[in-house]
Amino acid sequence: MNAALQRLRAELRFDRDAFEARLHELERVDPASSDASAAQTAVALHHAYCAIESILMRVARQIEGSLPEEPDWHQALLHAAGLDLPGVRPAIFSRPTVNALRHLLGFRHFFRHGYAVPLDSAQLAALSREVRDIAPHLLAELDRLDAFLEQVASEPD
Repeated sequence: MNAALQRLRAELRFDRDAFEARLHELERVDPASSDASAAQTAVALHHAYCAIESILMRVARQIEGSLPEEPDWHQALLHAAGLDLPGVRPAIFSRPTVNALRHLLGFRHFFRHGYAVPLDSAQLAALSREVRDIAPHLLAELDRLDAFLEQVASEPD
């Protein structure tokens, strides 16, 4: 077994667990119920994307060899996750998953930079619903990535 790939798999499981914990928060919170609930939803959505982006960054560094370097590297990283890279790795996410994650990435950007703008509970509820709807597909795709990494790690050098 390749130790670096086994470590990568463990790190990806850690990030996946963080994403799932944020999903559980989103299931319990109604952003329309109070300003505090809207804020809790916003933080959970932000952290959910950060967990996914951490997965993508780890894969880019360990499997692809580097992160995108362009100014819009967050978008480029997400776009690359939807690409099949023959001889390197399969696509991590399907097009529908990448599209849903683009919405979440846009929110993450707003959350970090739009601190003077009030939170919109209806938009938060819609994004929370979209993330929860896509989550089973996203998690299945992460399972496929893990199976790929397990296979590669068990191949003789």
